[in-house]
Amino acid sequence: MNSQAVPILGALVIQAAVGFAVFVTNRHRKATQSFLVLSIAMICWLASLYFGSTSHDLAFVATNMRVAFAAAVLILLALNFLRLSTVNPDATWRDILRHSRGWIILALAMIIFCQSNVLLKGARFPDQPGAAPQPIYDRGVYLYAYCFTTALIVLLVASLRDLRNSSGRIRSELGYFLLGSTSILVLTLGAYQVLRFFVPPSQLFWFAPLRAVLFTLIIAYGISTRKIMDVGLFLRRAISYGVLTAYLLALYGVAWWLVVQVTASLFYSTDHTFAHVAAALVVTFAMAPARGFSQSLADRLFVGGRKIDFRATVSKAAAILESITTLPDLLRRFATTIGEAVGTDSVTIYLAQRKVFRKSYPSSPGTVDQFKEEEPLVQWLTTHHEPLILEELHRVRATATTFAIRRQLEAAGAAAAVGILSREHLVGIMLLGPRLSGRIYGSTEQSALQVLCGQLAVAIENAELFTEVQNARIYNEILLQNLTTGVGLNTNGGERTVDDLPAPLRDIIQTTLTSGERQEDREVELRAAAGSTFARASSATFRGQGGELLGALMVVTDITALKRLELQIRRSDRLASLGTLSAGMAHEIKNPLVSIKTFAQLLPERYHESDFRETFSSLIVHEIDRIDSLVNQLLRFARPAKPLLRPMHVHEVLEKTLQLVQHRLNQKGIKLTQTLEANLDTIRADSDQMEQVFLNFFLNAMDAMKHGGELTVETEIRTGDSLVTHLLPADEERHEALCISIRDTGEGIKKENIARVFDPFFTTKDFGTGLGLSVVHGIIQEHGGQIEVESEVARGTVFYIFLPLVHFDQGVVAA
Repeated sequence: MNSQAVPILGALVIQAAVGFAVFVTNRHRKATQSFLVLSIAMICWLASLYFGSTSHDLAFVATNMRVAFAAAVLILLALNFLRLSTVNPDATWRDILRHSRGWIILALAMIIFCQSNVLLKGARFPDQPGAAPQPIYDRGVYLYAYCFTTALIVLLVASLRDLRNSSGRIRSELGYFLLGSTSILVLTLGAYQVLRFFVPPSQLFWFAPLRAVLFTLIIAYGISTRKIMDVGLFLRRAISYGVLTAYLLALYGVAWWLVVQVTASLFYSTDHTFAHVAAALVVTFAMAPARGFSQSLADRLFVGGRKIDFRATVSKAAAILESITTLPDLLRRFATTIGEAVGTDSVTIYLAQRKVFRKSYPSSPGTVDQFKEEEPLVQWLTTHHEPLILEELHRVRATATTFAIRRQLEAAGAAAAVGILSREHLVGIMLLGPRLSGRIYGSTEQSALQVLCGQLAVAIENAELFTEVQNARIYNEILLQNLTTGVGLNTNGGERTVDDLPAPLRDIIQTTLTSGERQEDREVELRAAAGSTFARASSATFRGQGGELLGALMVVTDITALKRLELQIRRSDRLASLGTLSAGMAHEIKNPLVSIKTFAQLLPERYHESDFRETFSSLIVHEIDRIDSLVNQLLRFARPAKPLLRPMHVHEVLEKTLQLVQHRLNQKGIKLTQTLEANLDTIRADSDQMEQVFLNFFLNAMDAMKHGGELTVETEIRTGDSLVTHLLPADEERHEALCISIRDTGEGIKKENIARVFDPFFTTKDFGTGLGLSVVHGIIQEHGGQIEVESEVARGTVFYIFLPLVHFDQGVVAA
């Protein structure tokens, strides 16, 4: 076996594996069957190349060359089968063969033509050792090339026509079909012609099987992958990574060449190890800016491609969350927002009501008004917590469950179903119609829909609570209106019952009798020896049939309890406001004092260390400035200051805060583990407030580990986990969040207390005000972030802090 046969054999194995793998994904689907036919034709083509390049018999080589020409014709025929089976998924093989009669006749004629000497006279071995055998063509090769090129153009034109007339899954699969065909043409007509000026002909032969492998891999992805990516997004990423790879390779080559020249001229060294190391370092430092440049370049090339504006959509959803509204209005606004985001005019929402999901929006009757809990669609969404896409169900292997779900979605006229989950429980279902653009619901849209439905679950819960509060208020008003005491007064008979009433009530009755005007909701205080009573009185005259005045009627309601409750609430509000301000300021002042005290305790034993003295001096000034700032806020009785947002590195603040508590960790026998894996930690934040946040978490963790343990601090970059993006620059298209996790092995938090850890004044300690986590939660919210907590009794607690990452072109100030 020569060196040229190795890539052919590798491509042959890959092609066979890909063909079999695609076929087993859904063997009953005509598209995968057609791809198997295409793979067999590709295998025949590669096998003929392999045997032709390894044989030393010219007659056998010529025979394999003719087989290769015939296999190329079969590849075109198989591609047409694949196109027809994609455009008509329900077509039978009889239908596909009937529509391919012209192609089959042309293919048979060309295969017969390939076996004649008119196309190929024979083969010869070149003079260059190790080179592949070369064909000896006759004039018939021009006819073959004309027919092959014409058939290929007709196939591409027909595919483009089908692409314009299709939508959804068919449109995406045809897009990958055209992408694969275009890629092999570009590599053949473009890259191949360029490489032949730089690569020897004997090695250029290696690229032929690699082109075939790339061609089939692209088509295989478009056919067999369940969650197919939009072609535009696929091209955007491919171009981005391609430009990035080319740039880094060129940069590596230039850096390597320069270092080689310098070392050769200065040190007369022929060892290139240092040159490779230096070039690798240059590429490492250039990676981040180069990635941003390649991404922006790819986005500019596809500026016309429409994709979901995730940041704007989440902002709209957040605005809906902030406004307490009724449930019908909430569903209407959310459905409108989601419909505009994904580009559909049909959004239907079903909410759970006694084991049945009833249609709640829109209110107009539709084809499907409810789903029962035992139905396959509901069961699948409850179990898997993932969106259901109708186009994806057509691509996977059909089962009884998937078939039933397909029938339900088609009956409802929906292209996607997304579960509305609240605390891992399915509380609703959202059905979305086909997109107006004809595109599928790709992975990007599915992720966005899951996030938005998560927000909708929270909004539904808030709206239901708001409705309950409103109903309770109406109920209380009706109840209070009916808990009244009526006093009927009659002026006839000389009875002066008015004078028997207390003075405030007597004045109301006399005013009514004198003026004839109705008195409504007059609040009065009735004083007695036992104490004062507050009442609300309304009075009106009543007349006889002839219009004569019969007397006046007064309705009196005892509101003493309400007045006392109102007074208590006002007093509590004032005390709570003052207590919250005082306790919050005291808590904030305590943190820098702890830092100062810690360093002051270490001062006698480490005074001789100049570095420690310098650190101590700078820290004292810094922490006293913080205390001074907090005291000024207390004196002015102003609201807590907004954070001074500046570019900063989170790792620096973490390390600085850990340095403050290191001595206390050693004293308590707590092991510290740091895993700062995030390669980017730049955020826009207030470094003092962030230090306060981390210090609070560290102190709480140490308090929870009374008998030693382990404190673990980790950072990593998450994509899609964080829902806060309003602090990102307007032109920022990344959706990345920095996740800081602080884990301890302490006592843990009881399950029923986890939901209250951020409530003011809630604490399980024997000391403290319970405002620490409330203050921390407010600071993180001011920075556009969020906090999540997980805990298990006797095993420990972990807090996850999510903060939006920001990419800065200039240097970031030190924390």
